[in-house]
Amino acid sequence: MGEKSRSADDIWLDAMESRDLADHERFLELRTKALEIDPHHEDALMSEIRDLFSRTGPRGDRPTKMSLQDAAKGLEKCRSIITTNPENEEAWAIGGRLLVDELGMFEDALQWWDSRRFFDSKAVVPLVEQVAILAEFGEYADAADRIDLIFGENMEQPDPKSMMRLRTMSEQIKMAASNNTDFFRPSNPSDDGWIRIKAFSGRKPTTETFWLLTFLMPLVWIEAIGFQWLQTNGILSGGFSTMILGFLIIFVSFLYGSRWVRRHVHRLNRPAHELTRAINAELSSGLLCIPNEYRESRLYRALRDRRSISSMERLDRIVENGERMSRKWTFTLPKWAEFEEE
Repeated sequence: MGEKSRSADDIWLDAMESRDLADHERFLELRTKALEIDPHHEDALMSEIRDLFSRTGPRGDRPTKMSLQDAAKGLEKCRSIITTNPENEEAWAIGGRLLVDELGMFEDALQWWDSRRFFDSKAVVPLVEQVAILAEFGEYADAADRIDLIFGENMEQPDPKSMMRLRTMSEQIKMAASNNTDFFRPSNPSDDGWIRIKAFSGRKPTTETFWLLTFLMPLVWIEAIGFQWLQTNGILSGGFSTMILGFLIIFVSFLYGSRWVRRHVHRLNRPAHELTRAINAELSSGLLCIPNEYRESRLYRALRDRRSISSMERLDRIVENGERMSRKWTFTLPKWAEFEEE
């Protein structure tokens, strides 16, 4: 029987066998034939989508090397899969990542995750992803409402990674609530954030690791050497209580020093966070708000290097289009899905 008369499932089984035998070329050939027979074959489509993340994994944190065209194709394949099988959680997760990390389509991502809730209203992952997007664009009231839904009755228990993200975002929302006039609005050319960006445009973002190694660790070593000197010269006794005292002093120094470093780095990197928000606003809206002179700055180039190739390729197209953002531009929120309590 020829392969054309065989079903896509049969050919896919042969493809799996070829993959197990490490015959990659044969596997790709059979996968293509399976999709020719059934363009909506779920397993074959998922295999193609996973290949887009071959270097990072679908849930990786590093930016991928995929092109804008590949990212768009991957999203289309995810849409095809959830149309036939809306319970495929991996397709939802990858589609959400493609929209945010690879394409920068944040408004579409909000709607994507809200659509996910139609098929599983108790799932917390869609809400966590929505909170992250809303917090990034300063929609703190809606973000707080989403958090309340997460901890509502009959909802799934958030996994440890989601709980960690929620704690961080909750702190961000609380800080914003205490000073709601200080949020950077990139659509406003007169916003003070642009002054900060201009002042720090000549340097790259700093890291906590740099400050820990150059400031805090030398301080801890000096304290340790100082205690050793005091003991050697008989100023302090060398007993167990002295050792405990020295450990406590060093531990407290490291604890408070780490907090100081965290606050200091956050202050130094505020212009980088604000310029990132401006880039995200451009990606989401398809409109420009960053002054052209800033696009040649060291800070802007450093932020671009951290982003995926596909999102920056899309941003370049937006820049080429040249349509400017209105001062009144606001982030568009979807009409949230509502569900009756069971």
